[in-house]
Amino acid sequence: MTRKELVIAIDGPSASGKSTIAKLLSKKLGYTYLDTGAMYRALAWKALQRNIELNSEEKISQLARESSFKFRQKGDDYRIIIDEEDVTDKIRHPQVSEAASKVSSYPGVRQNLVRIQQEIGAKGGVVAEGRDVCTRVFTKADFKFYLDAFLVERAHRRYLELAERGITTSEKKVKEDIERRDKSDSQRTHSPLTRCKESIYIDTTNLTIKEVLNLILEKIKFRERDFFILDND
Repeated sequence: MTRKELVIAIDGPSASGKSTIAKLLSKKLGYTYLDTGAMYRALAWKALQRNIELNSEEKISQLARESSFKFRQKGDDYRIIIDEEDVTDKIRHPQVSEAASKVSSYPGVRQNLVRIQQEIGAKGGVVAEGRDVCTRVFTKADFKFYLDAFLVERAHRRYLELAERGITTSEKKVKEDIERRDKSDSQRTHSPLTRCKESIYIDTTNLTIKEVLNLILEKIKFRERDFFILDND
């Protein structure tokens, strides 16, 4: 028998722990890590660099069609490349986050990026995280998880993350930004952030990173026997 290469999808709002857990899980399983949100951030960064009007759905959608995206993964280092430029360290600024929320609401943008994401995950062996990976990108994923946490805790986490990156802001401002992003993501017409009924819900508010990772691994291990296929003679 041969073990099937799984597609594991992790949804949830900003700063719920998706990225951290998805990276650790992909490393543990030897899978590809797919950060779908980074693609929208990269596109938003490109739009800002080119001074393209963010309210122009037509121009932003055209930009998405013309852009190329690549992921490079080496050990613990995960990089996103747009048009051959590494923008990993440029897309975490609050201004880019706000712009990403805008550009990701356009159907034309999501159509193009979802197609690329599905191509990456077509052969399995992928841990994908984002805000619609369960409901839109990988609707038939082998495992679906929805990570969540109280708003105050998520704001605190994001504040510490930004401080570590040398970005100066206040925790109050971060909380307001996340609250606005939550509202935008959940109320957008195309592919809104929702928790699908098949997803395993995990509240990470009072859990350590290790506890969340172990909880997910236990869920996968419990059903491991379901993911073997018979080899043809």
